[in-house]
Amino acid sequence: MSKEIKNKDTQYAYSVSRIRAIERKLLDKGKLDRMVEAKSPEEALKVLLEADYGNPSSEAVNIYEYENLLGDEYKKVYRLLKEIAPEPDVFDLFLLTNDYHNIKVILKSEFSGQDDSSLLTESGSIPSGKMKEMIRDRNLSNIPSIMKSSIEECIETYNKTLDPQIIDIILDKANFKHMKETSLKSGNAFISDLVTLFIDLANTKVFLRVKKLQKSLEFLQKVLLPEGSINHKLFVDNLDTPLDSFVDAMRYNSLGTFVQEGIETFKASGSLTKFEKLSDNYIIAYVKKAKYVSLGIEPLVGYLMAKEMEIKNAKIVMVGKINNISNEVIRERLREAYV
Repeated sequence: MSKEIKNKDTQYAYSVSRIRAIERKLLDKGKLDRMVEAKSPEEALKVLLEADYGNPSSEAVNIYEYENLLGDEYKKVYRLLKEIAPEPDVFDLFLLTNDYHNIKVILKSEFSGQDDSSLLTESGSIPSGKMKEMIRDRNLSNIPSIMKSSIEECIETYNKTLDPQIIDIILDKANFKHMKETSLKSGNAFISDLVTLFIDLANTKVFLRVKKLQKSLEFLQKVLLPEGSINHKLFVDNLDTPLDSFVDAMRYNSLGTFVQEGIETFKASGSLTKFEKLSDNYIIAYVKKAKYVSLGIEPLVGYLMAKEMEIKNAKIVMVGKINNISNEVIRERLREAYV
């Protein structure tokens, strides 16, 4: 074994042991139940503070500032992973969606003449202020090539069509292409397979939305994302057939069982809400494999996905409590916990 590999293994031994210790603070089913059963938003918030959300030295958090608390937790997770990971740049991959979200906001604000700065997120790999400045000045030389090309394509295409929807289509495709390229560069099959799963789930959701809205075949082909494992032909061939035909076509695919359950919930409700929950649960089921890896980046990625889902669950509970939504409805919306 080379000295370099041995050093990296030693570093991963440290980072994985740190993650295993920190994982104990994750919100398990019992803690989530405590939040759901809380008599008030303040009681629900207390569970988050006990799980080390926020700064111990800061003043008491107002329940209506919970989004700031969750946003700070999101940043805290990335700071930790970049601090302890032997290959910290890998985690920028999971920030790309926030970058592309910011690009959408900045371009649409520019084209509409409205200031939508409040919609920007500060959790991208590029600070939102810097991104805004570079796009405003058309100084894109320090932006990754896929991102740069997509911004230029948005500007050129919008000027020709004046169609803001094209911005979403171009940037969504670029986002997942960028994620896939970055995952392959990592050389880690767990990460690249996870990104492929993101794409396959997104394409299945796109297919169902297009079918529900009775959009054209041309539109479907335009919005399907590249780089997934499911051939686009499968979606195209089933656009005008009953949903059961799509389920049959997907039966021997890796997502076959998931699609069958997802289609059943979609048919019953006509909504993609439960499908999105099933998608999130499927991702958590995939990353749980990281629990059985003792040395490597997988446990760190598993923890990251666990925290992202935990933060989503915390938001569902807080919104529910503040708006007096019943415990039963809140519980129905919750995603599966990692622990």
